[in-house]
Amino acid sequence: MGRRSRLLHGAALSLLLLAAAAHAQQTDPGDAAALNAVFAKLGQKALPSWNISGDPCTGAATDNTNIDNNPPFNPAIKCECTGGNASVCRVTRLKIYALDAVGSIPEELRNLTALTNLDLSQNYLTGPLPSFIGELTRMQYMSFGINALSGPLPKELGNLTDLVSLSVSSNNFSGSLPSELGNLAKLEQLYIDSAGFSGPLPSTLSKLTKMKTLWASDNDFTGQIPDYIGSWNLTDL
Repeated sequence: MGRRSRLLHGAALSLLLLAAAAHAQQTDPGDAAALNAVFAKLGQKALPSWNISGDPCTGAATDNTNIDNNPPFNPAIKCECTGGNASVCRVTRLKIYALDAVGSIPEELRNLTALTNLDLSQNYLTGPLPSFIGELTRMQYMSFGINALSGPLPKELGNLTDLVSLSVSSNNFSGSLPSELGNLAKLEQLYIDSAGFSGPLPSTLSKLTKMKTLWASDNDFTGQIPDYIGSWNLTDL
């Protein structure tokens, strides 16, 4: 076999192996169904850059493409695949940012249980922030800022003990902050400005000793600024 033939043979074999690997990786069926339902209810369409041949966890969803501050990849997802040659891929990130999504937060979102990062900010979402959000216990970064969500902030947020950043700014919530937010021991960023909250800041927030950023202006909070804020590691208040 000549040099050229060997090169062509090697290239063809590499393509076959890549195709086989891509075929072996498949999105978890429950995640795929939930994602499709969420997109349908919020009037969004999957992008061909990551939804190759109808399988969400392909292309940019599994490679090194950065979806942060990257307009061409919006809406976007990221997946993590496990299981060797027959990988099952779970959706770990979901971004629908500033895309005029309208409606309530879809019930099917609760089935994306591997999510660690959720960004639904700057849309027209209405209704309550559902209590099932507290079931997404792997969540680390979550933003619902600049929408029209209303009602009380669910106490079930306190179940998200891996949460590092939470944003619910610029919404139409009501009532006081739930004391269960004090369970978020890893929280470093809390954005609750212009969100409609009232009452005193819960004493349980004293446990948030890793807090670095707090935006809380333009609410109807009462009482004094709590002394415990002085024990936080704030760099932005």
